Amino acid sequence: MYTHKSDFFKALSKEPTTHVPLYCTGYPELEFIDNYVNKYRLNINRNDKGLNQKNYHIIEQMGFDSISLWDFRRGEGGYTLDDQRRVDGWGRIYRGEWYLWDGVFRNEKILHEWEHLTLPSKKKIMILKDFLRRASKDLDYVISLPGLFEKTWQSMGFYYFAKCLRKNIEFVKTVISYFSNYIMKLINILQNAGTQLFLVADDYGYRNRTFIPKNIWKELFFKEYREIINLIHNKNHKIIIHSDGYISDMIENFIDLGFDGVQSLEPNARVDIFSLFEKFKNKICFIGNLDMSLLAFGTPEQVKGYVIKLIKNAKKNNCSLVVSPSHQITSKCKVENINTMIKTAKIFK
Repeated sequence: MYTHKSDFFKALSKEPTTHVPLYCTGYPELEFIDNYVNKYRLNINRNDKGLNQKNYHIIEQMGFDSISLWDFRRGEGGYTLDDQRRVDGWGRIYRGEWYLWDGVFRNEKILHEWEHLTLPSKKKIMILKDFLRRASKDLDYVISLPGLFEKTWQSMGFYYFAKCLRKNIEFVKTVISYFSNYIMKLINILQNAGTQLFLVADDYGYRNRTFIPKNIWKELFFKEYREIINLIHNKNHKIIIHSDGYISDMIENFIDLGFDGVQSLEPNARVDIFSLFEKFKNKICFIGNLDMSLLAFGTPEQVKGYVIKLIKNAKKNNCSLVVSPSHQITSKCKVENINTMIKTAKIFK
């Protein structure tokens, strides 16, 4: 059972918090970290919070309450097609470092014989277990899981996936089941290593619409996600759904499934979080909504004003809120803007 009642965990539980929590969407780009450390003279001498050459004590000092770890989604795997193209463990085809929106899962024979997707090694899991055991209680670690929708269409290729939605939907369901079984096994070994907070990374949206209609999404993915969520909730652990793009129409599905939080809520994709506050109140924890364009090109005064507006509207509608950037903090983000975001959230009790 989960016993550590941080403000981040309380927000996911829709309980009152002593302050508005802050979430860091993965380890920031190293150039940003260097700029932030130099400007605000952070202490980087402590190494006991290190994991995969990343110093998480810096994230604590910045003032975040939680951060995602993206290093434990799968083991090694894949093969080379030619001098330029390769296939990774998920079945996605790449040219160099670029995904080609194509995959190799085209029939059940390929799927049943697939041996390239492996769970993280025992050594890797032991590293995570040791890290979580000695980690400070001042920073919650949210372990990222692969998303069913994203991995399904990527492994098939988007064109073939869309074609199968009309002509061979049973094969789509078979691929979904394959990845669902993998995720369930992954959750078990992560829970045994001490993981208690999870985030499913599963992008559903374009700028102003979803990839597929929500009724088709519900038909394909609802049952499998319900099983995944139940597995996590059975141990009183928490799970967040992450999606870029426009997802306003999906929030009701997320609530019905039992997700504890929804993260990103991208304003530039036309997600109106203030309307979502009014509509859904405290049924799910809202995480994010600080757009990257604001953090990269705005002023500290603009950032402060938006954070205050966000928090006041959440309080007005009795909503659970965690302040965070909508995406990973890159070198384009101004350190002054990230600092202002954090400091402004901290003043609200």
